[in-house]
Amino acid sequence: MGLAPLGVLDLSLVTNTLINLLEKYVTTTSPLWASLGAGGQFPLSFSGAMPDAVRKQPGCQLTFSLFHVTEDKFQRNSPLVSQRAQTIPFQPMALDLYYLLSAFADHQYQHEQQAMSMAVQFFYQTPIVRMQVALPGIATPVDEEFVVSMEIETSDELARLWQAITVPMRLAVVYKVSVVLMTPPATPALAPPVTAMTLAAAPAVFPASLDGQLLGAVRTVTYAALILTAPPTILSVDYSPAVTVPGPGQHFNLYGANLNLPTSNNVYLTMPDGTEFNVSGWMVPEPAPGVQNFQTANRITLQLPLTMGAPPANAPVAGTYRLSAGDAAALRTNSVPFQVAAWIDTSSVPQPNPPVIGTGVGPHTVNGEGFIAGATAVLLDTVPLDAAHFNVVSGAQLTFTVPATIPTGTYTVRIRVNGIESPPAWWVVVP
Repeated sequence: MGLAPLGVLDLSLVTNTLINLLEKYVTTTSPLWASLGAGGQFPLSFSGAMPDAVRKQPGCQLTFSLFHVTEDKFQRNSPLVSQRAQTIPFQPMALDLYYLLSAFADHQYQHEQQAMSMAVQFFYQTPIVRMQVALPGIATPVDEEFVVSMEIETSDELARLWQAITVPMRLAVVYKVSVVLMTPPATPALAPPVTAMTLAAAPAVFPASLDGQLLGAVRTVTYAALILTAPPTILSVDYSPAVTVPGPGQHFNLYGANLNLPTSNNVYLTMPDGTEFNVSGWMVPEPAPGVQNFQTANRITLQLPLTMGAPPANAPVAGTYRLSAGDAAALRTNSVPFQVAAWIDTSSVPQPNPPVIGTGVGPHTVNGEGFIAGATAVLLDTVPLDAAHFNVVSGAQLTFTVPATIPTGTYTVRIRVNGIESPPAWWVVVP
């Protein structure tokens, strides 16, 4: 079982640390011990045992005995190191330790009182104790600290304590050591950070949508990020309304409700002038049994034809259009917008190669589908190119050069046709 890197597993480590510090103080630092001199110093032993266990030992016995442990009521479930409170057993137990400090030297009462004087002086001068704790499986010792304070006890309370020990009462004082944390198990590893999140809700079916209802068109685009070493990072972005392009594998989805009924199993394209086309042929064919169904009650998957021209045999030119579902007659659902952009062909530099179309001024050639002379704009990042720096060769090709005024760097090649920008595809390096 892994352990959290805090606290102590063994309470005797706290006791031994305090006794060792006390002994070092008395024998090397205490002015009282030094004033006694070699002739007045007496045999003095330090122990963490209970007073009754050392009564028969010779010399003066100074005992610092742990006799009571309780949970600290102020630190219970308190978050540590700016973390939220953990559930048991991962929340460390916060304890208060109570010690009985006492001395016994048989009939040598002076030795008892001198030993107690030095011990009380030590704890008065050392209210905060720091220690390092070695925990199994933890490479670096853990730093811990706690407070030592004298508890105010009446003579009656101490008398009852001595009665429990069953030995004659001697000079004694109670100290509280707090807060001592008991090492808990290591908390389970955190889940990896969220890299993508999709929120979806089943659309409500209102009486008016029993024949079908559309919520929107969505397309997920993946592209190679701007990294000049292979392999580049592949990123993903969701367009809604969908920004679609002709070409193989360029799927997009219509989402809604009741989209697999006879009243909604056709898809219609509405042009800006109101002309309507049945584009059910754009629906992705149903796959073999056991493969994901492309048309469900909540989704229709579509793909544009490979060329641009007159629909429905071709994809419409770049622009904003509307889609609706319906039957073969006049019944239609509500319509939702989607956009068509020019397709940018990046097959000349296939992944995992960096998506760089070229280096230097150029000219650089962009292949694809849907470029329109007089309606196409080319930008390098946010810098638009004028007509002297790019040329639409045909609907499937354009060329551009980099202006001499553009500083050194790497720039995104952005292409817009009829105001609709194609998804990210190419970058160009200006040395």
